[in-house]
Amino acid sequence: MEMPTQDRTIIIGSDHVAVNLKQAAVEYLEKQGINVIDVGPYSSDVSVDYPDYAQLVAQKVLAGEGESGIAICGTGIGISIASNKVPGIRAGLCHDPYTAHQARAHNNANVLCMGAWIVSPQRLGGILDEWLSTPYEGGRHQKRLSKLETPAVLPVNGVVGESIHEQLRFGVSLSPNQSVFGPLLFAGDLEKGMRKAAENGFDLVEISLRDPSNIDSKALEQMLSTNSLELGAIATGQSCLHDAMCLGSADEGKVRDAVHRLKSHINLASKFGSAVIIGGIRGKFTGSESEMAEQYTRAVQAVRACAEYAEKEGVQLLIEPVNRYETNFINTAEEGLAFIEETGHPELKLLLDTFHMNIEEADILKTLQQYKDRIGYLHFADSNRQAPGFGHISFRRILSTLLALNFSGIITAEILPLPDDEKAIQQAGSFFASLVTTITKRDSERS
Repeated sequence: MEMPTQDRTIIIGSDHVAVNLKQAAVEYLEKQGINVIDVGPYSSDVSVDYPDYAQLVAQKVLAGEGESGIAICGTGIGISIASNKVPGIRAGLCHDPYTAHQARAHNNANVLCMGAWIVSPQRLGGILDEWLSTPYEGGRHQKRLSKLETPAVLPVNGVVGESIHEQLRFGVSLSPNQSVFGPLLFAGDLEKGMRKAAENGFDLVEISLRDPSNIDSKALEQMLSTNSLELGAIATGQSCLHDAMCLGSADEGKVRDAVHRLKSHINLASKFGSAVIIGGIRGKFTGSESEMAEQYTRAVQAVRACAEYAEKEGVQLLIEPVNRYETNFINTAEEGLAFIEETGHPELKLLLDTFHMNIEEADILKTLQQYKDRIGYLHFADSNRQAPGFGHISFRRILSTLLALNFSGIITAEILPLPDDEKAIQQAGSFFASLVTTITKRDSERS
């Protein structure tokens, strides 16, 4: 069976009893031109614990250092159990080519587990060939995979039987065009992005648009329908980044252009029942204090006009505080709410982004509690703007707080495509599923 091997990397680890089979696998893979990262152990003389090496393999697979992993112990049972304890890992225990094929094609397994007391070096090649050459079939299997990662029931508001997914919906931020704005997945390939969003268990997508006239609304509707997705929100910052249409501009003509562009975003959003985000489109203030004060006043008037228009179209506008290193115009939730109050349109809501909050808010949880009634939407990105779980923000505490506050709405992953688009969306989808599962189990035990 011919296998494409160029630039492929596999992570491999074992316990002490499986060192010899691990070494045979390393040699076989390297002969196929495949890069191998061997996390150990390297000798059978010292007893080690298989959960430790299952964790090492899993961590590197989830970090995108390899396309998949191999974990081996005596029977393969212990190390497969340990691997599957890691959120985002789907480990398949395989002892022949048929089970290796099924694990990949039907279960989209990303770690191959084997037993050194069961699989001989002579049988090893056929298993590895099948594992490496078999793609995930998707289709009917995805619904079943989603059930593995989607939690069942959690007591919410004291009522057993309500699902977290009835209270919260999870999305991912995409773009139909390339942009200098980095935290977007599949920028320039919206169709693939939607397909991958559906495959990874997301309920909806947020799209970042430069100009709504450049997208065919009927084609957008078809893509959403094909993938059983909704359009959660339209992000508008590219209008400022690429076309200098910024609400905070010193050029009054550019402010008028920004209002006109925002109204076209609102028109598109009204067709899909989605929100419109006013974040990066604000731009930055420049000049003296008095000049910046004038720019602020114009921006208030501009957003007021957009809010009046959005109200008529039945569209929710969201004000997103952005950190000080990107703008000097609304950095904190407090400043966002003050701006909303100045517009005179209290129906405007805040969009709070954990990446920006980690920089600007002294206490993320207290901020959520303080502004709970004004939050309309959330972005989840970790401290390094990668997928949640790949930095140091405690998303378990954040989600628990949101549930305790009875927040009901959308949480979108607006993240950098690191290590690449596919790995990032897999990481985000797996993290959301495992996060909800963790909270479900914890609350179920408490009840």
